[in-house]
Amino acid sequence: MGAATYILIGALDVFAVLVLMLKLYRLPVKDKLLGKVIFSILAAGVSYLIRMILNIPIIDTAVLMLMVILFFRYYLEIKFFYSALISSAGMSAYVIIQLSLAMIYMAIGGDVQSVVLETQGYKVQLMQICSIAVAYIITTLMFIFRWGFSFIPVPPHDFNIKVDYNKNRALLITTIATLIFISFAMVMLMNYVIVLLIPAALLSFGVSYYFSNRRDLIID
Repeated sequence: MGAATYILIGALDVFAVLVLMLKLYRLPVKDKLLGKVIFSILAAGVSYLIRMILNIPIIDTAVLMLMVILFFRYYLEIKFFYSALISSAGMSAYVIIQLSLAMIYMAIGGDVQSVVLETQGYKVQLMQICSIAVAYIITTLMFIFRWGFSFIPVPPHDFNIKVDYNKNRALLITTIATLIFISFAMVMLMNYVIVLLIPAALLSFGVSYYFSNRRDLIID
């Protein structure tokens, strides 16, 4: 896979993740759209550097998560706590999509580890394209049916108003746990424990969904 192809598909992949994260919490996608596109290309370039040049794919997901959180915080002007929450919940959802496709691939006789450990080839491209397509379909349905949580204010946020961590204690703990899980998901996958990853990902997203839904029902 050439660098241009890798970065193009990677940028579409990152943008799909961003859209999924934002729609999960009913935040606008079109605002600062150009910046989101540029960020997606930049993140794909960093991924290319990590996977193809440095050859350390095990840190790819963790680096992406950090970049997304910082992007939300400093460019979209979303409070750090909410940036971490949006990123962790959205990435959990995307990991579930990818793992579901991986399990389907395993069911038809494919070797998932060989795809994960590869950095080029049509199998990698196909897996990415399928994940992107599914993510866009889900976000389109979320937009049509107005699914998602609405307790996070539309950015830019007023940073003079502090987040009440006592009120959001459950979400804070869940967010930290999810970020840790996402950061080590690639480690688990590369050590041949994909069967354990799916229930772990479902549990991670399920807990985030539960506490987000409960928080959504609370009137401040």
